[in-house]
Amino acid sequence: MRLRPAPMIPIVLIAGFAMAQQSTQQPQFVNVDEARFVPAPGAPECYSFALEHGDPKAGNSVMLVKLASGCTMPMHWHSANEQLMIVTGTAQVEMQGEQPHTLKAGGYYFMPAHHLHQLSCASGCSFHRAMDGPVDIHFVDAAGNEIPADRALAAFGERPVAAMAQK
Repeated sequence: MRLRPAPMIPIVLIAGFAMAQQSTQQPQFVNVDEARFVPAPGAPECYSFALEHGDPKAGNSVMLVKLASGCTMPMHWHSANEQLMIVTGTAQVEMQGEQPHTLKAGGYYFMPAHHLHQLSCASGCSFHRAMDGPVDIHFVDAAGNEIPADRALAAFGERPVAAMAQK
């Protein structure tokens, strides 16, 4: 019986490609005092973030986010799944039709894509936020209809950051 090497070639190529993909990533270390916080277009002025890893416009990303005292991200949803872990302060997370949840430092949530939620920090807070796809935000009214950011934020006395504010 003679072995045919041809069927093995695609397997070897796929494995080699996967290994090459892994090897292009490098370890990354970021301390809070080195983070460069910037405003987020479409988010309230009380919201800023520092990119820690990835590309929020094209794929997965991890950010360190700060919300100033009294800041609220009104009811909204994202196209990607979102994970959040509180670093400092206390956050109130509300979901349409569900009981609110309070998260303290070390607290965590997983929010599935398209799940309506609202987040606020009465005394300011910071958290790590991981998204498994491009970052977007879709604000909604009480009926769940999508509305512009300026209308959603006005209800909380906020204005959205202009798109030109971020490089």
